[in-house]
Amino acid sequence: MEYINFADEVDVDAEIERLVEWQYITETEGVAVDRAALKKFFASSLYQRIIQSSSYKREMRFLTEIPAKELRDDLEVELADEKVVVQGAVDLCFVEDGEVVVLDFKTDRVTDADSLKNSYSEQLAFYAKACEKIFEMPVKEKIIYSFALSQEIRL
Repeated sequence: MEYINFADEVDVDAEIERLVEWQYITETEGVAVDRAALKKFFASSLYQRIIQSSSYKREMRFLTEIPAKELRDDLEVELADEKVVVQGAVDLCFVEDGEVVVLDFKTDRVTDADSLKNSYSEQLAFYAKACEKIFEMPVKEKIIYSFALSQEIRL
């Protein structure tokens, strides 16, 4: 997802060929890509929101300090204001109506959305805190997009 050219219409097959040719991915990876799942994503309303947004960033790496109390609410009082360094990479975030939407792509082979919510809600909460600090805008949505389910999951 990092290297696919986002456009009004994405030719998934041509993009996979381009990524292999330019050596962003190997031939083996190109064959393994679930093209049907990618095509569903590029046909989704979520994708339309991304390309119609005022701006978007992919693979946005960050390193930021966040007060410990913003990450955990069960800390002892003396630790609550300690700074915690949080590092990560947001798969994709976009600005919509002056607010940020954080999107995380998942390829986990799951059969229900709840398992992804349980596994990744804390991770996206960290990403949201970092995005609020970096963009100086509120985060209005945190979304997991599951390629296995071809579904967006709001947290």
